[in-house]
Amino acid sequence: MRQEPEAWYSARTFYRWLTWENRPYEERVVLFRARSLDEAVELAERESAEYAGEGGLEVLDMVQAYRISGVDEAVGVGTEVFSKLHALDLPENAFLDRYDSGSAHTRISE
Repeated sequence: MRQEPEAWYSARTFYRWLTWENRPYEERVVLFRARSLDEAVELAERESAEYAGEGGLEVLDMVQAYRISGVDEAVGVGTEVFSKLHALDLPENAFLDRYDSGSAHTRISE
């Protein structure tokens, strides 16, 4: 049986912080090399459990994976790592308001 070569995938995972005031939600996009979309999801589920365990977070039950490139394609500056189409009948301000959750917790590193 021929095994598929690995391609780049991104996976979007979701969490709830249990130790911070107001218990904010977090979403992350992480890169993986995998042989299929299913394998990328499995890798993301394992990685998200480790990440949550290290930080006192609850893993939410959703993973969104996206194939970034083929086997021989380079990933670098300007590479799209995630895309999702929204079939919503909303004016653009209402759509953007839906995703603007107010003040965000950010971390700036040097």
